[in-house]
Amino acid sequence: MADQPTLNLSHLQWRAPEFLLAFGSLSTPQLAMEYFSLSPFFDKASNNAQLRMQMMFSRGGMEGVDEEAELKRFVGLEFVIAYSTPPDLFIVHKRNRTSPTDSTVLGAYYILNGNVYQAPTLFEVLNERILTSLHALSTSFDSLTALKPHWTPSKLYTWDIKPSSQASNALAAAANGEPAAEDTAMRRDGAAEGAEQEKGAVAAVKEEDEETERPGEAFNPLLFRALQDVARTLEHPQVTGA
Repeated sequence: MADQPTLNLSHLQWRAPEFLLAFGSLSTPQLAMEYFSLSPFFDKASNNAQLRMQMMFSRGGMEGVDEEAELKRFVGLEFVIAYSTPPDLFIVHKRNRTSPTDSTVLGAYYILNGNVYQAPTLFEVLNERILTSLHALSTSFDSLTALKPHWTPSKLYTWDIKPSSQASNALAAAANGEPAAEDTAMRRDGAAEGAEQEKGAVAAVKEEDEETERPGEAFNPLLFRALQDVARTLEHPQVTGA
């Protein structure tokens, strides 16, 4: 019987809210592996499943068992936590173990904030990027082909680049000897600014004239007190000793 092709689950996101509610956050790699074993990414025929079955009958569970060390006794497919930053991120490697010291990574999965994903392979990433680039190039060439000019004996292939409406108006005005719309607008702005400056200068001159014509105060209390002090000093001069 031929082997069935590996199912691609890269589009799948798996999450078990009931597990997270029962155990809280994934605080340890062991708890994360238990969580991963419930997902569709886990292979029930792997060495992890066999080890769990053995420990279930011999020790009553996987509590206190170094799963990665125990898996070195087996040969075949296994899942191990390759990297972890509890409780947010766990990276799971799918390996094919051939000896206690040799294993080959077949795939990778990651648990991010309780969501389990299948990591894409390098081939899939490069394939998608190349397809995206080729699609962009293909559409660009199609657009250029649709706008390709007709061939004529005099001009051959020439692109008829039309100027913008503003440039066309400026060229037409220059041909007729009329000032461009932008020049006219600039002149109007300059005239308006000159008128405003002239009004400001006239207002400043009027204010200066008003200040010069304004009479001074008839009574200055500070000056009056100073004169009183001087008068008292003159009436009672201080006598200095010889």
